[in-house]
Amino acid sequence: MSKVQTTCLYCEDKSSCFSQLNDNELTLTDESKVQVAYKKGETIAKQNSFVTHILYVKKGLVKVYRENEDDTNLIYRILPEGSLVGLSALFYSNTFQYSIAALSDSKICAIDKKVVETIFKDNGNFSEIALQELNKEIHHLRAKMVSLTHKQTEGRLADSLLFLRDQVYHSSRFKLFLSRKELAEFSGMSTMSVVRTLKNFIKNKLVSEGAGYMEIIDEDGLERLSQGM
Repeated sequence: MSKVQTTCLYCEDKSSCFSQLNDNELTLTDESKVQVAYKKGETIAKQNSFVTHILYVKKGLVKVYRENEDDTNLIYRILPEGSLVGLSALFYSNTFQYSIAALSDSKICAIDKKVVETIFKDNGNFSEIALQELNKEIHHLRAKMVSLTHKQTEGRLADSLLFLRDQVYHSSRFKLFLSRKELAEFSGMSTMSVVRTLKNFIKNKLVSEGAGYMEIIDEDGLERLSQGM
């Protein structure tokens, strides 16, 4: 972990929310934030720690996950650059209900929570986009609940791969930063079940894998498995 600094006013990597701010608001944000570089695997925030900042993924890829009492993890979301983490804590919770860790080398902007709450109240355009992001998160969590409780292993893994294609990489071919264990934690499966199911996907030419990359070959086939067909 190392600190780096970029001025918000001239940053070319603003999130859609912060692109709605005027110069005074951006200056206020800049004065209340710190930018930190994390190496792959480093913990960014710990479950049950105090939420003092809203986090923005400026570069890289992070996982948001629940640490369970039986030493297992459940990954809620995989977030690419351009994502905000912690919006659900605004006006509600003082502690993180999950942990956050870097899946790849990442740059995180940590912005004072109270400053974000003030901007949320004063800037309607910012609030609208922030609420859209929150609704998107709720929709994802509802879909994940259905996947984990009603689908077989093939459907769960298909859902995870389609999520990575649609919400993270926006491409059918992507560099897979998740280990088999992390893919299992994201799919609500055992590691062995992921290994076995993925092997079948490759055998049936649904996906291919090589040189650290995964490619979805038969998108319709994965969609059918996701739908239980």
